[in-house]
Amino acid sequence: MPVRFKCWFVCLVCLGAGNAGIASAQALHLGNTGEPQTLDPHRYNLRLEETILTDLFLGLTTFNARGEIVPGAALSWSTSEDGLLWTFKLRQGLKWSDGKPLTADDFVYSFRRLLDPATAASLAYFLYPIRNAEAVNAGRLPLDQLGVKAQGLATLLLELEAPYPHLAERLLYPTGYPVPRHVIAAVGDDWVKPEHWVSNGAYVLADWRPQAQVELVANPHFFTAPLIKQVFYHPLANEQNAYNRYRTGEMHAISTFPAGELESVRDHLAAHLRLSPLLSIVYLVFNTTQPPFDDARTRKALALAVDAEVLTDKVQRAGNYASKSFVPALVANYDSAPLQHYVVENKLNKVALTQERQQQARALLAAAGYDAGNPLRLTLRYVSGADAKRSNLAIAAFWKRIGVETQLHHSELKVHFSDLRQGDFQVAQAGWFGENNAEHYLGLLVSDTGDVNYGRYRNDEFDELMAHARTHGDVTQRNHVLRQAEELVMATYPVVPLYSVGIRRLVSPAISGWHENARDIHPARFLSWQ
Repeated sequence: MPVRFKCWFVCLVCLGAGNAGIASAQALHLGNTGEPQTLDPHRYNLRLEETILTDLFLGLTTFNARGEIVPGAALSWSTSEDGLLWTFKLRQGLKWSDGKPLTADDFVYSFRRLLDPATAASLAYFLYPIRNAEAVNAGRLPLDQLGVKAQGLATLLLELEAPYPHLAERLLYPTGYPVPRHVIAAVGDDWVKPEHWVSNGAYVLADWRPQAQVELVANPHFFTAPLIKQVFYHPLANEQNAYNRYRTGEMHAISTFPAGELESVRDHLAAHLRLSPLLSIVYLVFNTTQPPFDDARTRKALALAVDAEVLTDKVQRAGNYASKSFVPALVANYDSAPLQHYVVENKLNKVALTQERQQQARALLAAAGYDAGNPLRLTLRYVSGADAKRSNLAIAAFWKRIGVETQLHHSELKVHFSDLRQGDFQVAQAGWFGENNAEHYLGLLVSDTGDVNYGRYRNDEFDELMAHARTHGDVTQRNHVLRQAEELVMATYPVVPLYSVGIRRLVSPAISGWHENARDIHPARFLSWQ
């Protein structure tokens, strides 16, 4: 005990020294969960990229410090009575970071660039609600047929295929950000290099040293000057490394730390600890194009064997929330549909219920052609990390109880999701974050979504229900149809919902303006030193 106390005392002295210097230091050092692959908002795919892009760009709508939707580059917007025309009035005097005016035409260019097949944006479907967006993205129509028009310098018109009441929320994402046409025309894809960088957010890209740091500095032409003038994002994929660097005062905030340190943090760094639920779902996805995962019996058997509550409460013990449904329980005004076996399971006690599920799983595997003499063998992929390894070892143990032999395969985050987008996996862990509507999550399973439908799942009846939901402008009616779609898809087990993430951050008490929110969004422009 004395040794442990001495170690913590030394760490706290170091941390105190680091924090004492924060107020006088202008730079803010933030730990990010990994190295960005791109800072092109139309080609991004990872949440860690979105975190940086939120500081570099400003869409038509944006977040406030509490994660709520507020005006961004557009000072106001209105919707026609039929919900098919949205009119955005831009702020007066908007400029790019090089001082050139930013107009409605820049948004027209940017939306066309996102949907241009040549851009190859994996998240282009985010803006499919816009008229002709899907056809343009597929190359069936020219770019000028996209339902986006400028009316003068400061008015932008968005025409929709069908009512989409969540458009203001959808435009929060980097897919809706403007990009500098005049720079791209001059240097092409090199526009994302620091020496060519131009953006419209509170910060601009000053330097990018791969695997070391991304440096941002205040944009002198942003309409509200940020109080912190210099921000460094450090790629800290290893949670223990992030934790160590925070304790020595190198980082002013980190996005996560090892779950095993939570008790110690509560004892010694309570003023630094920030815990909150995240709008998110972490799940297992099956590659439904490969046997035997094209067979719903196999998928259901594997789902039956997984106990999400044991995973979160006994294995992880990290503040995550076990989930029975694909749409997170945090989504407002929506009643999520659980996996089918949760609907029909009886009132047996925990032990008896587990045994019954395992018996059903073995019977399903036998019907699919697998038994002790011919066991199902599979590879489960996940993102590297000690906590992730422990979780996936537990999943492998769940499956071993029903006779399944599991080989684990881990890789760094960007490689893992690149493999998933290419369909190079059998079963893999994935996650989806951020939006407060059911469609954002269920859309991942629509057949024409693109490569973020990692398992290439296709169900025509589900697709039809999703399309029908899009005809309703009223959120209540829309959610009613989405609930039917989720109930249908959960009966076929293309995914296994595991949990919603519980955010555990460490944030220096010297930072002011940091507010917990369900999106876990903390733009640097709202932060300052105490």
